[in-house]
Parts: sequence; C-alpha cells; structure tokens
Amino acid sequence: MGGVALNKGDLFTVYLEGNVMTICVLGSYMEEYSGEEMLILAVVSQDNMLHIPADDLDMLFPQKKYLN
Repeated sequence: MGGVALNKGDLFTVYLEGNVMTICVLGSYMEEYSGEEMLILAVVSQDNMLHIPADDLDMLFPQKKYLN
C-alpha cells in the first residue's frame, strides 16, 4: 500500500483551487463498513496560527475547570 503516514498534529500545505492552505491532522478512525482509515482534518488560517510552548497552555486552560 502506498501513501504518506500522517499522525495527529501533523501539518501540511496543499494547493487547492488556486489557494495555498495549511491542513492539520486532528485524528483518525477506521471506517466501519469499508475498513478504510479516515482522517479528521482542519484547515488552519496562517493569520490565526499560534506557536506557544506547551507549558504555557496551563495558563489558558486551568486544570480545575476542564476535564477530558
């Protein structure tokens, strides 16, 4: 089987309909009927993309208020 192995959090750029778009892999799952691996993707606006240290996320999301 060919293709590129993508993991959660991977970013890649595509050229679609004359626009350059940044795509982020949010997750994946196996499609029940076909058994095909499906990806959940998000289009990321370069204008809204932030790069911050992971330790700084504690300030944005206090542990006491949010449970996963």
